[in-house]
Amino acid sequence: MASHIKPWKDSDENERLDIDNGLLLCPNHDKAFDRGYISFDDNGLIIISDELDDINRVFLNLRQDMSIKLTDGNREYLKYHRKNIFILKR
Repeated sequence: MASHIKPWKDSDENERLDIDNGLLLCPNHDKAFDRGYISFDDNGLIIISDELDDINRVFLNLRQDMSIKLTDGNREYLKYHRKNIFILKR
């Protein structure tokens, strides 16, 4: 499932069509990403919000060693995601 890194509603026309503003994630991880429960660091390693308890981490099959391949453009959009979408702590 394709997911916008910077949400559609927050993106300008160019960002909405920019291939670097997208990630391919499974449906569960896509929803967690959109809601700010996961993000990725500049090396592509997953960052999991403290808001997700162990039961939900298991249910969503989230592990600290998960990673994805990123482009330089992905990294720029992920900076926005980590600052504005990702839930570090409430």
